[in-house]
Amino acid sequence: MSQYPRDEFDKVPETSTRQGVHRERLIPARSSGIGLIITVGVLALLVGLAAYVVLPRLGIGADGNATPVAAETEATDSASPSAPATPSSPPSPSAVPSSSPEPTPVESTPAADKTQPVVVLNASGISGLGAGISARIGAEGWITSSVGNWAGAPLQGSVIFYNGEAQRANAEELSALLGIPTLSESPEFATVTVVAGPGFQ
Repeated sequence: MSQYPRDEFDKVPETSTRQGVHRERLIPARSSGIGLIITVGVLALLVGLAAYVVLPRLGIGADGNATPVAAETEATDSASPSAPATPSSPPSPSAVPSSSPEPTPVESTPAADKTQPVVVLNASGISGLGAGISARIGAEGWITSSVGNWAGAPLQGSVIFYNGEAQRANAEELSALLGIPTLSESPEFATVTVVAGPGFQ
């Protein structure tokens, strides 16, 4: 016990938890501080929830995330400027280029008519050349109306004469068959006329 004499403050029972009038315990003697820990934890949770929900709606802290998204959107837009706003909607028929262009009209040349008679004239001075040419074109289905000698001005080479566009196809076919490149349109000849000149092979 104490060496001091007992006074009125010593009348407190020995089993009482009171320590003195001037001291008051913040935490009851039987408590281990769990209530204070729970209170602090709940407050921390509320502050975190407020920061997660409220601050982005106020625009605080959202700049860091918004800038890359905007930059990515701008990069996508610049990469495909002609992309439609709604990719699921089909393009209008006027915007789709035609895959098959309209065919350009081609002038059809009339086919050769082998039933039209051909005149063969010899201007080379070689005997029998006209008859040989007649036999040669006859083997290809052509009809020879007459074979004779050339009575006109001397020629430098072989010529095929024709009268008008109706006979042009026949003249071109005989030109390819006989190897005579020179064609001459002349109204003086009623039918296609092959004139074999000097050097005809």
